Amino acid sequence: MIGNIVAGVQSVPFTGFVATGGNEVKNVGSYNYHLFTSNGTFAVTSGSKSVEICTIGAGASGGSWMGGGGGGGAITYWSSLSATVNNYDVLVGAGGTAPASEYRGNTGGTSSFALGATVYSSALGGGGGGGDLAGQQSGGSGGSGGGAGGRSTSGGSASGTNTNAGGAGYMSGNYNYILGAGGGGGTQVGTTSTSGTVGGGGEGLNFTTIDSQLTSGNFTSLSGMTVASSGGGGGGYNGSGGLSGANGGVGAGQGGTNNGSTNLQSATAATSYGSGGGGGGWGGGSPNNAASGAGKAGLVIVRYLA
Repeated sequence: MIGNIVAGVQSVPFTGFVATGGNEVKNVGSYNYHLFTSNGTFAVTSGSKSVEICTIGAGASGGSWMGGGGGGGAITYWSSLSATVNNYDVLVGAGGTAPASEYRGNTGGTSSFALGATVYSSALGGGGGGGDLAGQQSGGSGGSGGGAGGRSTSGGSASGTNTNAGGAGYMSGNYNYILGAGGGGGTQVGTTSTSGTVGGGGEGLNFTTIDSQLTSGNFTSLSGMTVASSGGGGGGYNGSGGLSGANGGVGAGQGGTNNGSTNLQSATAATSYGSGGGGGGWGGGSPNNAASGAGKAGLVIVRYLA
């Protein structure tokens, strides 16, 4: 007779849940995590389990030439599904690149988690900051909206969860001030520019609000970051003096400024996931300071009970 007692232990198929992909960190609090900072596959090779997904869209770049700040990406958390043996597609949105001279900033890419045509979670990228070219001056729409360029009062509109609109630009009657506005962030609208004040970027959402375990101490992927999807600061021209470009939200880019003869501040790129770049200064002086800052790529996080 063949059996466990007479012939030894029979082979029992393994039925536990096994998944790979992204940067895997196990047993943090009650969960295992997979953080995707680039496109990849969440591969379930055994078992089934309820998993939760957070998608963060990429940040947009700021507009060049007295440009608005780029908007932050939308944040969608926590969408759940019963994951079974399959290869799930993870798309991480690319940050918006700095545009050509006088153009609106480039929109951030959408992040998503899907199986074939079934999308379980997605988040739009931010809208680009307005530039100075006719037809390009308003802030672009996206997750959070881009700030308007200095010659426009139309900030970009917002769409999706944890998003806000971009602010309005400002131009004085004597052209002494042409100031782009701040891009929208995950928790605040982009600030509108006024005479003598460049509009700052809206604040993003703290990672620990999404999940208390999402700290740089637990995840090397979050090194130096505390906030996702902040809006970039506006840039511009100030003919009379030392006006600085505006700060973005935490982890977003700063705006640049120029007074026609001096580069007062250069625009900078975003450094936190989903955040927008700063708007450029004026490009007609020497040195030319029109370049804007790039947006930061998005992020996809998968978690499940350990």
